[in-house]
Amino acid sequence: MRKSELHKSLQKTCVPVPGRGGCYAVVPQAVPARVDVPACHVLFALAARELDLLRETMARHADTEGLLMAMLNRREAVDSSQIEGTHTGFDGLLLHEIEMGDRIAAAADADAQETFAYVRAYMAGCAAVERGGVRALDRELIVMLHRVLMAGQPRAMPGELRTVQNYIGMPPEMARFIPPPPDRVPVLIDDLVGLLQYEPDGVMQVSVLMRAAIAHAQFEAIHPFLDGNGRTGRLLLPLMFMAAGEPPIHLATFLKVRQRDYYDALLEVQMRLNWEPWLRLFLECVIASARHTAQLFDVLASIRRRWESALAERKKRRHAAVWRAVPVLLGQPIVTVGELARRLETAFPAANSAVEELVELGILRPTDDRRRSRVYAAHEVLNALYTGLDAVLAEAGRAGRG
Repeated sequence: MRKSELHKSLQKTCVPVPGRGGCYAVVPQAVPARVDVPACHVLFALAARELDLLRETMARHADTEGLLMAMLNRREAVDSSQIEGTHTGFDGLLLHEIEMGDRIAAAADADAQETFAYVRAYMAGCAAVERGGVRALDRELIVMLHRVLMAGQPRAMPGELRTVQNYIGMPPEMARFIPPPPDRVPVLIDDLVGLLQYEPDGVMQVSVLMRAAIAHAQFEAIHPFLDGNGRTGRLLLPLMFMAAGEPPIHLATFLKVRQRDYYDALLEVQMRLNWEPWLRLFLECVIASARHTAQLFDVLASIRRRWESALAERKKRRHAAVWRAVPVLLGQPIVTVGELARRLETAFPAANSAVEELVELGILRPTDDRRRSRVYAAHEVLNALYTGLDAVLAEAGRAGRG
């Protein structure tokens, strides 16, 4: 990264990195409450409309809202972590969660442990926002998210702002971007908190869409931790939406689809103060996420009707374990007999019989996972979670350009 590549105003504030000739750390400007990019006005309107439609859809499907949002949070954990290089898939994460009661089995998969830490951090963040609303979005929340996320990784200094210079890309002389010196981080984070805790003043309101996009770019520019910055920054997005009374949509799945564009767009903001690529990508991901989530509610309802129709044709008693397994599988599409017995609060033989019947109907399929307990997958649910991501994202892009 050369100083000449920076926007002129950033050239004035960047500082040389001690001991690294020719390397300059970029000190971000004070975080703006809004930026005006006329080319994105249509996308802002479309994104706001999609959030409204999603809220209406969630109200119509209140009985399955919790199931789907829990699954989407786990999909988010997988995709946000994979952006940073982990390998655990969605089914692997669900299986890890089942095995957490078996300390030996759970500890054997460090990659899955790291991914599940994202789920833990998100749940902790949700609890804080439920208690404190927008005021919960403070420095303490940020470091708490990082502490939970990076637990068990002492080199990342979980829950501590960095005290050394870091780099995006190595070696330092070839870094794509050099964040601000460590002594500037606390002040920059406090400045960012001012935006996170924004409350309308009655004169001009700034939508959470604008604030979340700006906050994420600023957080990534500050890069306040030694490791885990990307995941922590992405965790803040649904929490900001939640605090604003919007559906806590998750964007990492769609950012992962456009991962190269994601990195490049953030760099345009951080180095050239060019907001358009990032705002456009962010809003397209919001639109895609909202639409895909709304579609999933309908897809899950359709799957449930088909499954229950198949059970009715077999004249299965409504209170039988196999009937009660249906809603469980809609939110937990990876199961073992033991896990199903636990969730249904029934005996192992009854759960085993239910699994056998569901396998006969094609609702469950045994996987090739070689564990002590046989693992089964509700393949229709798993497929639905990842089907159509590219299409809905491309559609959002066309809508913004149209």
